Amino acid sequence: MDVNQYMGMFMEESREHLQALNKSLLDLESDTGNISILDEIFRSAHTLKGMSATMGFTVIAELTHEMENVLDLLRKETLKCDENIIDVLFRCVDTLERLVESAGNGEESEDVSALVQELKKISPQGGGAPSVKPAAAQVKVSEPAAGAGNISIELNDIDKDIIAAAQMQELSGLHIKIALDEKCILKAARVYMVMTSLEDFGEIIKTVPPAEDLEKERFGLSFDVVLLSGKDIEEMKKRLLDISEVVRVDINKLPDFAAAALTEKTAPQTSPPTAGVAVKHDAPAAKKTEDHKVKSVQSVRVDIDKLDTLLNIVGEIVINKTRLAQIGIMHRLPDLVETIEQMDRVTTELQTIVMKIRMVPISQVFNRFPRMVRDISRELNKEINLIIEGEETELDRTVIDEIGDPLMHILRNSLDHGIESADDRRAAGKKPTGNVKLIASHEGNNVVIDIEDDGKGIDPAFIKRKAVEKGVITQQESDKMDDNEAIKIIFAPGFSTAAVVTDISGRGVGMDVVRTKIEALGGTVDVETKLGAGSKFKIRLPLTLAIIQALLIKVADETYAIPLGSIDSTINILPGNISTVQNKEVFLLRGQIIPII
Repeated sequence: MDVNQYMGMFMEESREHLQALNKSLLDLESDTGNISILDEIFRSAHTLKGMSATMGFTVIAELTHEMENVLDLLRKETLKCDENIIDVLFRCVDTLERLVESAGNGEESEDVSALVQELKKISPQGGGAPSVKPAAAQVKVSEPAAGAGNISIELNDIDKDIIAAAQMQELSGLHIKIALDEKCILKAARVYMVMTSLEDFGEIIKTVPPAEDLEKERFGLSFDVVLLSGKDIEEMKKRLLDISEVVRVDINKLPDFAAAALTEKTAPQTSPPTAGVAVKHDAPAAKKTEDHKVKSVQSVRVDIDKLDTLLNIVGEIVINKTRLAQIGIMHRLPDLVETIEQMDRVTTELQTIVMKIRMVPISQVFNRFPRMVRDISRELNKEINLIIEGEETELDRTVIDEIGDPLMHILRNSLDHGIESADDRRAAGKKPTGNVKLIASHEGNNVVIDIEDDGKGIDPAFIKRKAVEKGVITQQESDKMDDNEAIKIIFAPGFSTAAVVTDISGRGVGMDVVRTKIEALGGTVDVETKLGAGSKFKIRLPLTLAIIQALLIKVADETYAIPLGSIDSTINILPGNISTVQNKEVFLLRGQIIPII
């Protein structure tokens, strides 16, 4: 079976599970006896193992399998969770991240034998690596069933109605029974592959057991599917057999419920007909089933390039709509103008919906920082508490993809330069644990992200002295600078206050990169600081880069579009308000002289 078609899905879901593992391990570190957290970690590791084994990434499957052995002992309380075990599990997650990225890039996997041995020492009774060798498979396709008595799956009236409606459209109702190898340890992954394959052939209307039980592996070695399809059964058979560890496939055609329903309708009536009542009852029931199906599929993964294309098409529609409106006004066509007004409402709504589809919560960026803060605080031997607020704030996906690195640079600087050591904080009369806040909020058409710490703050005099030493500014420029201007030197290219270059900071590229990247996104970055009390970096970003609302201004024969974000206010000026100063036209606004261009 060619699994390359599933690579994108594997990469995205693997990253989500690895992020979940990081978060859950951080929670476990602060509450080592919490079984529910261990269950979450176990589920994520188990799912990752299943997906990687299905894709043929045996090294990932081997490592996650050994992790499961340790996690299982922790869940059963056979093993006591301590700092050493958590450190090893964190290293496993870091290794898995590298392995997943290597798999996505088609690179060779790194050697994980040393890490596997460490896990085996922790859980000596743990099993070996999972086998992902495909099992030998056989298939049995039954003859079309003659009646309901020949099928081994229960169908209710709603199921039968849906199948009957499909049969009237010349589709077949199929009962498919899938049996898995008794040595299969990746049942959920096999189910996933079976369902994905069957969806290419038709519509799945029922599974026994239900989908939730299948996902959580609450079933034996077989499960049943009811499929509506008009495609070749032999081809379907072959596709299912390509899935490893599927050892048997039984396919039965379901009875002709459409013919039975037709016979029932044409049979002689001995009492007043109730067909009308039946229709009124069945229609809502069928609709209820459809509604339930729609709700069960809560989201779909869409390539961002497709959304960009859709947005461009919407933009073209808006442009052509505006042109049509001009034609209607120019040629005095009231019917066209009225239609364009209605079209305007529709296109505006379409534009809004497309923009909302592109919006994703900023938690996708924020979620990576707790682990980073934990590792850096341990490396620096500092006690640091990260507080995150407003992670549900939404931003355009394009902005989300670009904002991660600038935020990381600022956070690392806050941890390294801002927060003092526990001893220094006690000496300054502070609590030994430093606080770093990461807060997102909406402000008009912008999202504001604050990175705030209660550290030592930034000393403007020290910044000026360092800037002169490094040749960033001259002594004369330094003497003329006020404190606010001095603080902004930290954004100058190549400027750093660190005496020693470390892995965390001090190379003089961080803050310059931050400002450049944020300004490239149409945003701004400001810093507020108070010596001894801490610093706050305030980043303002546009909600989206895709559409910018503008005000059209006509000057002589030329029309200009000015972004609304750049406009402070609009005012009407009467000719009598205009004065001449030094041969230039000006007007007075709230005591301020404004030149007219």
